[in-house]
Amino acid sequence: MSGPLRLLLAAVVAAVLLVGVYVAAGGTSYRPVAAADPCLPRSWPAVHGTSQIAEQVTYSALDGAACKLGVSGEELTLAFSSRGSLDEFTRAHGLSTAEVDAAARVGLLRAVDDGERSGAFTTVEAFVLRLAARNAPVDRLIAYVRQRLA
Repeated sequence: MSGPLRLLLAAVVAAVLLVGVYVAAGGTSYRPVAAADPCLPRSWPAVHGTSQIAEQVTYSALDGAACKLGVSGEELTLAFSSRGSLDEFTRAHGLSTAEVDAAARVGLLRAVDDGERSGAFTTVEAFVLRLAARNAPVDRLIAYVRQRLA
């Protein structure tokens, strides 16, 4: 058998082996992972420092707002990435600015609950944060989330 023919045969054997290993590993039943349910409480990992806490607050707030609006957390995260994206999202879902603002506030309150449940906030800190979440200007809350996503 000539050299080029041997190489071709070796390539065919390698390809067949690769497909066989893929099938044996369950490759024929691949399904993408479903998006997480934004209505389920978010379990925070151990967080240390303001930056890590702010990151987890952002994720929990987005999930809480997404749950309130009946959309996925991923979809809302993309919507919050810019003012134009948020406007487009609001139009596409037939929502008013007031509804999105209310959902953002609900989301932030949910984030405080998640943080307290995971031990990142004491009861006193959670109380103060809830007061702030109920009274803070919503446009600043949204700007904060947008900044964390950047």
